[in-house]
Amino acid sequence: MRQKTAVFMIDGFDYAYYTASEMPVMKKMAETGFFKKGSAIFPSLTNANNISIACGAWPESHGVTTNCYFDQKAGRAFFLEDPSFLQSPTIFEMRGGQGGKSALLTCKSKTAKIIGHKATIAIAAEEPDEAVCREFGTPPPMYSSEINYWLIETAAKMAASDKDLELIYVHTTDYPMHMWAPEDPESLEHMNMIDRLIGEFHKAAPEYSIVITADHGMNGKIRCWDLAKACGARGLDIRYAVSPVADRLLKHHGGFGGVSYVYLNRESDIGIVKDILMSLEGVESVLDRETAAVRYSLMASRIGDLVVLPDKDTVFGDLSKECVDLPKGYRSHGSLYELDIPLMIYNTDTCGIKYNEINYNLDLTKYLFGDKGE
Repeated sequence: MRQKTAVFMIDGFDYAYYTASEMPVMKKMAETGFFKKGSAIFPSLTNANNISIACGAWPESHGVTTNCYFDQKAGRAFFLEDPSFLQSPTIFEMRGGQGGKSALLTCKSKTAKIIGHKATIAIAAEEPDEAVCREFGTPPPMYSSEINYWLIETAAKMAASDKDLELIYVHTTDYPMHMWAPEDPESLEHMNMIDRLIGEFHKAAPEYSIVITADHGMNGKIRCWDLAKACGARGLDIRYAVSPVADRLLKHHGGFGGVSYVYLNRESDIGIVKDILMSLEGVESVLDRETAAVRYSLMASRIGDLVVLPDKDTVFGDLSKECVDLPKGYRSHGSLYELDIPLMIYNTDTCGIKYNEINYNLDLTKYLFGDKGE
């Protein structure tokens, strides 16, 4: 009989939240299971990382590099919520192909749209149907901590009642991390409640191995640039600049993120545009498409002609003017500064795990559901 597995993908679970909170359950699990500080993949945003974890593969293989995709042929950007973009099998398919039953529990409907059709059961708390509400209660609002509690409690109920389930994947919301720093009282309450509920899941379903990780971290930011306006004001228009972090949940981050994909009108503009971008306060580096794709294992056809990386304090997005100061307490992600996350496997045989082979969030599922885990 195969090991049953529950994956808790805690959106925005920066390693700083782990160290700031008591979380006795997780920290006890860390002592007896596999644990280390690891890395998300770049860009540090939900779609690219969540799909990488769900596939145990890099974006260069599965093809999802962004939350918001610029279609160069159509000349417009749209939110990536289409399963046709996915080019790698998911862990749901890996288990399903072997006769296993699986469940996806996610706060965000976009996750269900991209990978939910590959799971036996898919529940999006953002858009629950009547049957879900009758059985598990109506989910709390999207912009709350309580929706995360509902997801983990629902996972425990499903694991305890459906003995045929072999895989449960829980994807929470990072709304609390956008709102509160790790040491804030509201954050400590949120993380300790998640910790307690994961402990209750283990009591309800002790036969499950438990995986805990995140898609990205989170940091405070002080400025935002509109790169299209900044380039235009300096004498050269670009075709488009998109913040890959942007999605429909604008209350989280306003559509601003710590990376930008820039598309040019002409290939010959690349040198001038690079110089303009590098002159902006807060911009640390500008990579051409091929360099960024190779360095960060991205699918080259799904990123910009240029990939712009800022410092820890800066984000990019669409503005009414070229640059604005952000309000105190604003928090977001997307850059190289939001990569530190926890990696944990508990309640399974970890003797075969080589510590140096699990460094990224996707390595956890790659190990458990790939050749080594099966």
